[in-house]
Amino acid sequence: MAQTKEERRARLVKRRIKRRMKQAMWAGICVVIGAAVVHHPAAPNVQAATTSAVTAVSPQNETDGAAQYAFLDAALAATHAEATGYGIHDWTTLNNEFLPVTQLASIGGQLVQEFGLTNANITSRQLSNESFWQVDGQWPNATNVQLVLTSLPGASGNGVDSAAQTVLTITALGSSLTQTVFSSQYDQVEHMVAAVDGTPQMSAYLSGFYPQEVDEADADRMAMAALTAVKASTVEGLRTPLETSISGYSAKAPVYILTGDNRRMNVQAAIHQDSFRHGTDVYVGSPIITTAY
Repeated sequence: MAQTKEERRARLVKRRIKRRMKQAMWAGICVVIGAAVVHHPAAPNVQAATTSAVTAVSPQNETDGAAQYAFLDAALAATHAEATGYGIHDWTTLNNEFLPVTQLASIGGQLVQEFGLTNANITSRQLSNESFWQVDGQWPNATNVQLVLTSLPGASGNGVDSAAQTVLTITALGSSLTQTVFSSQYDQVEHMVAAVDGTPQMSAYLSGFYPQEVDEADADRMAMAALTAVKASTVEGLRTPLETSISGYSAKAPVYILTGDNRRMNVQAAIHQDSFRHGTDVYVGSPIITTAY
């Protein structure tokens, strides 16, 4: 049924509100994941320190990046969406110290130099309760890369205690999606974290576009097809007329996280109507999708 201008405008407003809410939600989720236990499927009792490139190698000597690409590519292909881009993300606690911005700049500068970040634009600030250093730059294939180092002193009182900590986040976003580009950049992010004695806490997603608007039932079928393609069982889901998001667990994924009720989770498929492009946005991520959609 054709929509009036008023209906389209109302949907746009709702979508913007939802996007802002999701951005806040994902910020919180990333904090939780940073503190969560991350596991390799073959070793359920191994904690975050075992998710490096060495421990996640498959029997075929496949790198973490190659394994992650194969997993996500299979999930996206099952939805029949055309790939449009990808995101690679890491959130790692480096230490339990409150470092001055000069030390953050030293750490960040090392990463910029060693890993070939070009067109670097640096932002920093030093406050009594926060040290902050950020660089935005590029890798080949028009990949946008952001490194953020944040250090907090911790706090106590009013029944709340938090330790000092320094956190590194790395995000790489690109649209030139190939197995070679994705896997090499995924491994590169892992190596960047290891270079400053951090333990990688990786997530990645592929985005796609389906050139038709789908109803709620079809969106559910697309999301379930993505999970079925990687032999994942459903963990939880959100279904609305405009959006479907289903998460699950698959033994085929390189790593998994634990949900609040202690269930394994390592794949998420999201289907979102895009009425302005007269189609449907599709995202598949592991362990989660780390972008608003």
